[in-house]
Amino acid sequence: MLEFALPLEKDKDKPIYMQLYEYIKREIISGRIEPNTKLPSIRQLSSNLKVSRTTIEATYHQLYVEGYIVSQPKVGYFVNTIADNTFDNKKTSSINKADNIQETVSKMVEYDFRNDYIDRQSFDFTLWRKYLNKALMLDSERFLTYGSHQGEIELRKEIAKYVHQSRGVVCTPEQIIIGAGVQTLLSMLCGILKPHYTHIGFEDPGFRQARYIFKDHNFNIIPIKLDNDGINVKLLAESKAKIVYVSPSHQFPMGSIMSINKRIQLLNWAHENETLIIEDDYDSELRYSGRPIPSLQGLSEGSNVIYLGTFSKILLPSMRISYMILPPKLLALYKEHKKKYNQTSSQIEQIALSLFMKEGMLEKHIRKLRKIYAKKNQLLITTIDKIMKEKVTVMGTETGLHILLELKSPHTPDKITSLAEKVGVKVTPISNYFINSSHNKYPLVLLSYGGIPIEHIEPAIKLLHKVWFEDNFHLG
Repeated sequence: MLEFALPLEKDKDKPIYMQLYEYIKREIISGRIEPNTKLPSIRQLSSNLKVSRTTIEATYHQLYVEGYIVSQPKVGYFVNTIADNTFDNKKTSSINKADNIQETVSKMVEYDFRNDYIDRQSFDFTLWRKYLNKALMLDSERFLTYGSHQGEIELRKEIAKYVHQSRGVVCTPEQIIIGAGVQTLLSMLCGILKPHYTHIGFEDPGFRQARYIFKDHNFNIIPIKLDNDGINVKLLAESKAKIVYVSPSHQFPMGSIMSINKRIQLLNWAHENETLIIEDDYDSELRYSGRPIPSLQGLSEGSNVIYLGTFSKILLPSMRISYMILPPKLLALYKEHKKKYNQTSSQIEQIALSLFMKEGMLEKHIRKLRKIYAKKNQLLITTIDKIMKEKVTVMGTETGLHILLELKSPHTPDKITSLAEKVGVKVTPISNYFINSSHNKYPLVLLSYGGIPIEHIEPAIKLLHKVWFEDNFHLG
């Protein structure tokens, strides 16, 4: 076993873990500890050096986030291969070390709570290849063209049936437009709406990628505050907005569900003022208690509501198939404009997806997803409750792929995020999604559990607890 012979001075100003960290780092850089060498376990080194396990953990974490060592789950820590230093040390000695560490940390995320990827076990690639092959064997001649401007009719028929059964949406296949992601569809929508509308209200905080599209098309963006049960309709009515963008079944990022009273108020606002609602129903299928909440579009029987749905969260983000359902009064406007826009979504994948849905595979897949994500959801909540206890409040737990944490901490959201990164955990501050400044008493962070492996949840929460709440946990 590798042994370290160094005098640790407990009365020195420099903490023990920093003395050990600097010693191991020098040994690695000098080549005295070779690449791929296995380091002693935390327990072994703690025993040999007669220091606490917390000290060894802090040492190894600092070496890990700076890239000097790598971790192999259930095996241990190993020395990384360090590139030869070919630049002048004198020239770089004045570089801000904190900036260097931060750049390294960004590349060394071990526990990732971001919301832009899905569970690796959730999608059956072998099954999907079968449906791609089926699509290619049906009629290869059709794939020599760009396909329908609006999307393949087979898929639009299946979507019309699916959203009616699962979400209560009222539509015909002719009202459905398919595109490569929600942003692509919104860009097309802006081209249809712009001559007639100039102001749009957005939930604050809300889905910023949608906001960017309308801003790029020179719409006036009006932030509308949220209540506990969704957007404040009174403030919306007092604004100049003639369109509003909402996520009523699972507000992003706050996680609230719009109450039936508020849904009716919002629909009345649209009906009485001849205004439009854009309903983003991005992950409504993933509800873990009770049935999914019916759509706004269904309550309005299809009038005044533009409905957005996507397969990115329930199938693959890389598949890039989303859909928009227009109310009848906008359909004529769309038909005037549609020849400006070629279809952006793969025709082959559209046909494959239509077959997948027709043969009942989508419903089966969603049942599988609910089991996977419900298990993660419950583990994340119980782990936070067990470890962080009264130091946090958990919000938005019943549906979707993320929860919110309100931390009883004096730190800013950016500081909270930075501290997490320094121990290899990636979280997202809610401040990123506000139009106006947030006035929350405590910082809010988003934890998405969609892509993080279930075995990473508990160690990640333990690390976050240490770096956020334990005064004796030092990063150096």
